[in-house]
Amino acid sequence: MYHPDELERIGSRIRERDERAFHDLYRSHFAGLCRYAGRYVYDAREAEDIVQEAYLSLWNNAGSIRPGQNVVAYLLVIVKNECFNYLRHLKIKDSHQDKLVEAMLFAGIEEPDVEPEARAELQRLLALLPGQGYRVITEHVLRQRTIGDIAAEMQIAESTVKTHLKRAMKTLRNAIRARSLDAFPPT
Repeated sequence: MYHPDELERIGSRIRERDERAFHDLYRSHFAGLCRYAGRYVYDAREAEDIVQEAYLSLWNNAGSIRPGQNVVAYLLVIVKNECFNYLRHLKIKDSHQDKLVEAMLFAGIEEPDVEPEARAELQRLLALLPGQGYRVITEHVLRQRTIGDIAAEMQIAESTVKTHLKRAMKTLRNAIRARSLDAFPPT
């Protein structure tokens, strides 16, 4: 590790495109920056990729290093921003997956090119339902049968079928919502 004065000098040298200074900084701080990124992304390989991108960004934007600026602090900001970008991307991807599962379920869509993970998640969510709720939701939503037909087949009142349907939908929506919140807890 370097003394703060040395970091300012290294930053100035990198600003002037001194490859040796860049490599020295890389060797001395790469592991620490990976640990720092790992605290955000909880994935060692992704943390390394993020730190690699941060160093690449530092080199490509070396001219933006201000004289006297602590280059490690500058790198930390880049790493943190890259971590947030990664997490935002995950959240969007996860949200898309949840919306896809929800759409498959609530619209009764059977998409042939849906990812196997989405299908497995749909089956996992359906398995959360009690017997009557499972039966009503699969008959009504997935097989698109009417409330009247389901009531006649199950030999129960239509209002009971509607109650089972409402409860099942609520359970599924809550499970999807909880899954999204668990994936990205508040900081």
